[in-house]
Amino acid sequence: MTEKLQENTDHNKHPKHDFQVERLAFFSDAIFAIAITLLIIEFKIPHVTKESSFDSVWEQLVELKYNLLALLLSFFLIVTYWMRHHFLFKHIHNYNKQIVIANMAMMLPIIFFPFTTAFFAESVDNIHVVILAFRIFLLNHILAGLTIYILYWLATVKHKDYSFEMSITERKKFTSDLLFTTITFSVIFSVTFLTSNIQAILWVFLACGISKKIFDRFSKKAVSKTA
Repeated sequence: MTEKLQENTDHNKHPKHDFQVERLAFFSDAIFAIAITLLIIEFKIPHVTKESSFDSVWEQLVELKYNLLALLLSFFLIVTYWMRHHFLFKHIHNYNKQIVIANMAMMLPIIFFPFTTAFFAESVDNIHVVILAFRIFLLNHILAGLTIYILYWLATVKHKDYSFEMSITERKKFTSDLLFTTITFSVIFSVTFLTSNIQAILWVFLACGISKKIFDRFSKKAVSKTA
């Protein structure tokens, strides 16, 4: 009975159905690629003339240090979000309107990364503005984390028939890593309203990172004991 039902389902499936799922993934990949590429736009080539000296050109390059740090951070985070998105679409084999909308909603914070990164980098030297730019930067990443979690929940929990089953280990790692990142950014975002001391904020970030390492270590030990 089940085999007949499966045969009927496969028979009634649109011939381009599988391609539409891939098309959704390809479209998302293109947005990720464009967002990463646009990060470099803020890097202006040093103005070099016949009279330019090594020191003068070097000074122009040094002025881009905050842009470089912001770019590297955003590049790492965008790649992390892409890897999570890629992991989801390794399991998703079907879709509906809710999944399409959730996927498009996830693309919205991704396309804002070049703007929030550039704004944050440009504001570092201004103590009155940098905290605002930092909050927007954090909010961008919080929204990215929330939207990808919604996509995960829709595709693997609410409409679990639309995706191949994940192993318990894969599911735990995906959710713990994603929620940790999102919660960390949310905590730091809240701390910025209590203090504008960047050093104190960095200590909070470091504390969150250490707690994640400890959590991962205990999780691995628990899994090994169970095995």
